[in-house]
Amino acid sequence: MRSLPVHSEQGFTQLEIVIVLVVMGILGAIAAPSFLNWVNTRKLEVGLAELEGTLIEGQDQAIRLSKTCTINLPTGSSAVLSSSPADCLRNGNRTLEGIQLRHSLATPLSFDFKGRIPSSLTAEQTIVLSITNEANTLSKCLVIAPGIGLIRVGKYMGSSTTTLASNCKTSTL
Repeated sequence: MRSLPVHSEQGFTQLEIVIVLVVMGILGAIAAPSFLNWVNTRKLEVGLAELEGTLIEGQDQAIRLSKTCTINLPTGSSAVLSSSPADCLRNGNRTLEGIQLRHSLATPLSFDFKGRIPSSLTAEQTIVLSITNEANTLSKCLVIAPGIGLIRVGKYMGSSTTTLASNCKTSTL
């Protein structure tokens, strides 16, 4: 019986490796912007949930402790959310890492012993979150109603310099 010659050389040629690398590079270039947008959207959603949770916790603690709780909301990048007195945030201060924060509040946000916002705030107050150093206009927002302090969240559709409650659009199902 006749046997076929066996080639001991196995592997890929340089041309095959180059073709695979070029195809992977093209796919990576196509997928990168979508992936970065997803990462930024997720970071905003996490930051918004952290902010909303901080405000709700401060409101709940004001009721539970029967005293006024003030939540400090500094503007700027990587803002640190704190409270006065400190026991109004049971888990301590929170940092919104990589998030740009701006708002329409002239003073820190206070909740009285019944969880209400002071009567001096007669209009809705808007807090806008965006990604630090990001050219796109992806922004999320949180609006606090005067009086009992109801909170709604949504996507901010206004310019990067405004904080109007009417520009905070909640999604409808």
